[in-house]
Amino acid sequence: MRLPHPSHEKAVPTIPTAERILISEAIAAELCSVSQVTFRKWVALGLLHQVDLPGNLRRNLYRRADIEAFAADRSASA
Repeated sequence: MRLPHPSHEKAVPTIPTAERILISEAIAAELCSVSQVTFRKWVALGLLHQVDLPGNLRRNLYRRADIEAFAADRSASA
């Protein structure tokens, strides 16, 4: 009987999209029901703000709560 060889790679736990605090630009645009191009225009206009990460890391990440609130306000005023 042979035992399975232990993997040298550690399993990286994944967090379901619905439970993430920070979300990508693609997911944020999807939550707002717009294209990424339109979403980027809103960011450029200052309607939405990216999260500043420590160490000057440049990532297009957004707070899920902020995006959901923005999308809710947008659909309520439509």
